[in-house]
Amino acid sequence: MYECTPAHDDILELSGILDAFDEGLLIIGPDNQVACINKHLRHLLGITRDVPDGTDPDRFAHQALIPRICGESGRSEVAAFLSGRASAAELVCVMRLPDGGEGRFRCSCRAVHEGPLRGSRLVRLSPDTSGPGTVPVSEARAFRVDGPGRGMDTAKRRRIEAILRESEDRYRFLVENLNEGIALIDREGIVVFANQKMADIIGYSIAGVIGAPVYAFVDENDAGEVREHLQSLGRNMREVFEFELVRKGGGRIHTLIATTPIIDTGGTCRGFLAGVQDITPLKRMEAKLRESEEKYRSLVELSAEATLIHRDGRIIFINPAGLKLFGASRPKEVIGMAILDIVHPDTRDLIEAFAVRDLQGVETPLVELLVVRLDGTTVPIEGRGARTIFEGQPAVQVVMRDIGHRKQAEEQLQARNRHLLLLNRIIGTSASTHLPGELLETALSQTLDLLGYDGGAVYRLDSGRKEAALQCRRNMPDACLELAETVFGRSFADSIAPGLPCYLEQDRGPNAPGSRLLRELGFAALACIPLVVESDVVGALLIGTRERGFFSHDERALLEAVGREIGAGIVRGMLYRRLEAANREANLYLDILTHDIRNADNVANIYADLLIDELEGEPARHARKLKDGIRKSIEITANVATLRKIQEGRDGLARQNLYDVIRGEIAHFPDLCIRYSGQPMEVFADDLLPEIFTNLIGNAAKHGGPGVEVTVAVDDLDEETVVVTVADTGPGVSDDLKEAIFFRFEREGGRRGSQGLGLSICRMLVARYGGRIWVEDRVRGHPEQGAAFRFTLRKAGRGEGASA
Repeated sequence: MYECTPAHDDILELSGILDAFDEGLLIIGPDNQVACINKHLRHLLGITRDVPDGTDPDRFAHQALIPRICGESGRSEVAAFLSGRASAAELVCVMRLPDGGEGRFRCSCRAVHEGPLRGSRLVRLSPDTSGPGTVPVSEARAFRVDGPGRGMDTAKRRRIEAILRESEDRYRFLVENLNEGIALIDREGIVVFANQKMADIIGYSIAGVIGAPVYAFVDENDAGEVREHLQSLGRNMREVFEFELVRKGGGRIHTLIATTPIIDTGGTCRGFLAGVQDITPLKRMEAKLRESEEKYRSLVELSAEATLIHRDGRIIFINPAGLKLFGASRPKEVIGMAILDIVHPDTRDLIEAFAVRDLQGVETPLVELLVVRLDGTTVPIEGRGARTIFEGQPAVQVVMRDIGHRKQAEEQLQARNRHLLLLNRIIGTSASTHLPGELLETALSQTLDLLGYDGGAVYRLDSGRKEAALQCRRNMPDACLELAETVFGRSFADSIAPGLPCYLEQDRGPNAPGSRLLRELGFAALACIPLVVESDVVGALLIGTRERGFFSHDERALLEAVGREIGAGIVRGMLYRRLEAANREANLYLDILTHDIRNADNVANIYADLLIDELEGEPARHARKLKDGIRKSIEITANVATLRKIQEGRDGLARQNLYDVIRGEIAHFPDLCIRYSGQPMEVFADDLLPEIFTNLIGNAAKHGGPGVEVTVAVDDLDEETVVVTVADTGPGVSDDLKEAIFFRFEREGGRRGSQGLGLSICRMLVARYGGRIWVEDRVRGHPEQGAAFRFTLRKAGRGEGASA
């Protein structure tokens, strides 16, 4: 048996009792040297040899005790106590055991401040499943020096008795300072001894405990168990059990009790010694731990995400969601399998590396991979592993979710995006090109490239719809139409005439005509989409695939949409060509109107002047009316020519001298009273700017009546804009016509006609120059006193240019 090597001889006498304790005890003497390490602590620390006399406690702690403690905080508290930096410490810690496992211990560190062992320090490690029990030192009084020692001399006897008294005092001091309740109970269940800790546990004084029956400290429902225990004392068995005691105030406490029978020299059981530990906090923690474990298990069991735990490369736990993921009906079908067997071979090296990092507590990223079900099929999952403790040992917990539906949705979304991209490109092509050949070739290439089909062709029907002509093709046999007509027994034109799409697929039977045609062409499936223009079939789009033997519903809908868009592109091309023809025809009419008719009007106007000069009276009056009609015709053709210039104008705006333009137009009306005193100024406009003044001054002269006066003014609106005003003293414009007169064919009085183009031309030109035009009363509130037409123009500063 190991013998303690104490720093003091008096502690040596305690070694036998200390070795009987089921808890670890370390005693450090007042000289700061290890005095005793009992048997249980040596077992916990794996010490197999004697500790040298006078060992330094710090050295011993850092070599044998502290490395066993898991957790930096626990190590720090114990080290602080042993080094003298802390006077006491109470903690619960996890310790690594010699067999490689781990255990939870309550560590109590206390200093002794009185009694024979004053100055000593005690470190006590109590496991959560045991409690020590010791015989009180008062029992040592039963020892007598008889037999061979009867003849010893008085001095020696006195020395032995003094040693016994000192030993008893030391034992009693140790018992009183233990962090454990000690009680001695006789066979009748009467407490004959209790230490202070025992009294504190049940809330009584020591005097209130000694002499009381043990039944006073238990619930009446538990009295029967105590009675059975007292009756079983004759078996001389040491027992350890948990029991609920009742405190003085009625509160209940959970205790761990270790009972040891006390046997006299005759072999009779005189009672038992009970070591009592208050484990109420521990039980509370256990209850919280159980509650936490139950919540965790419920969460894992009810979770929709698959959870498994593996250790040493083998699965040791899996939840119901995991069973469903792997296609298992019972846990035993999966538990025990190698973790690498459930993942795809391509990712096994990655999983093996991640498992090592997970076990080390290193965070690993969320990964997507394929797992292998029990039936051999694969499922895409997203998962991550983390270190955990399972059944007291480190393991790796993996949480996974099936992302198969998400992957399908992503693939469908990508397919839809490709479909939209294809339609957008075809729409863009049909909008940008008006050549049917270019449209058909581009649409075919984009359809094959974006959708991944293997071959295709576009055919157009002739005007008589008797024959189909190849427009473009890619990876399609030359004799495609001939093969189709041979297999189906009718022309290709007749096949697509109804305007319905046709799909040839292999799954319709090997002997079906469509299957024979597919074999001849080398395709697994073929789609024939008619190209419809204004309810007429003008051609067909053929698309073939060699890998898949069918077209899905979405693919059919897309191909039919492509066919419709190609047909719409053909319609747009036809409309564009028709529009070009109509534009050429309109230009021809305009040329006739602005050139030939104008020349004829000029000749007629000359003859009208001659007639006016030669005739008198009523014939002369008729000649002047004729001249007015000719003048109106000339005005109309001039306005049409101006409108044509506006519509065809492609030149950008340039600097125009506004002063010169106004002066030039005033000169065209020598008989009209016009006031203008402007300064030289440049604005952004073009060579049609004089038309605005021609129309505005001409309207004033035409509608103002005899004696009308016109005023032209140019004012600054801001640093970049000027306002030009052309005001007259004519009859003015009513409020309900102030906006309408600027629009084509609207004239004062609500009369409509082709002659009311002047103000509309002004509005179009001003808008072209980046300004606006409006009309106001010359005198506010009095329209009958004349109108003031105003419009804005942009100034042309130094070095500035203008765009169209």
